[in-house]
Amino acid sequence: MWAAGRTLPFNVAVIAQLHGRAEPSRLRAALAAVRRRHPLLAVRVAGPGRWRAWLTTENVADLELRLVKATAPDSWARVVEEELQRPFDTAAGPLARFVLVDAGDSFGLISVYHHLVADASSAAIVIHDILRGPAEDPSEPAVLPPPADALLPHPRPRLSDLRKLARSLSGATRRHHHGGPLTFTTWSLDEDETSTLLARCRTEGTTLQAALCTAFARAFARPVHIAVAADLRRILSSAARSAVGLYAVGFLQPIGTATCDFWTQARDVKADIHRRLTPDELAPLVRAHRLLSFIPHQAMASLLHRSESQGARFDVSISNARLPIPTGYGPLRLTALYGAAHTSLSGAPLVIALGIDGRLCLSITSTDATGSQALYERAMSHLTAALN
Repeated sequence: MWAAGRTLPFNVAVIAQLHGRAEPSRLRAALAAVRRRHPLLAVRVAGPGRWRAWLTTENVADLELRLVKATAPDSWARVVEEELQRPFDTAAGPLARFVLVDAGDSFGLISVYHHLVADASSAAIVIHDILRGPAEDPSEPAVLPPPADALLPHPRPRLSDLRKLARSLSGATRRHHHGGPLTFTTWSLDEDETSTLLARCRTEGTTLQAALCTAFARAFARPVHIAVAADLRRILSSAARSAVGLYAVGFLQPIGTATCDFWTQARDVKADIHRRLTPDELAPLVRAHRLLSFIPHQAMASLLHRSESQGARFDVSISNARLPIPTGYGPLRLTALYGAAHTSLSGAPLVIALGIDGRLCLSITSTDATGSQALYERAMSHLTAALN
């Protein structure tokens, strides 16, 4: 992951929209407490030799909270676009930073991470800990959580793991999406719309994840490869459940041209995805990264750059998560929670759907603003038609 971040954009973000007045001094105190509670947020990469490097918390600056005054309703979205393209100095650290976009009676809290130290679930934990304040600050700094491969029941890698990892990411390259600057667009489903969608998924014997994949696949109207993110916490030891770190892995899900109705296809997609969410399928994808450490990081970075320069391995990436965090924090109310990512040179669209308080907050990030807008509109029209 560190080698990938040296040659590719590798930033992820979670954005909390809150009703109420921001108190920067209180947020800075909360960030200091969060740093002690989750030390991985304040690390740097040390000893980057030819073969290995390690993470350390020594001589790392405080977590940054940048203040921005909102000048338009979408000011926060423009800040997200800027932050996703701003690389982290991995040698100096820290590998997380925060921006407060103040709109007076409301504000946006943007948390940005090098993907090495956080996934969407981790970012939600951090947001919750910031908003609840430093009252429960630990008396002593916590220890760095183990990486995902160390929390597997059987962590020793096998050569066959590399073959499974290669198969999970194989596929013909797609065209580049270098149509313009990086754009971040959001939309949402209210409580009634979300409830209707989830109830229909249950009735049809499928899942929200499969329904979203089906809707976007139909929006392309051709065979596609969708990059699907899997939460590894389901197969790791309990230590990962509340830890902040990268506990997710991705694989490519092929979906053919539709020859049946929407819900039949969604059931097929669910079955295909669930076959790949078992411990026997996911564990090799994690263990294989131990074998990759035997490749010099310069060679790994070069290989990744060459592969990305040829085009994306997927047509669209879709990640979804239900984040069971509260919406009330004293005088503040959490009104929305969006995810964003910039992890590919190809500019292929990255879709993130986060469920909070019975609502669904969705976003799409791409370098093709017009194409991605049309894509999500077509996908949502397929989903709406399936519900009617």
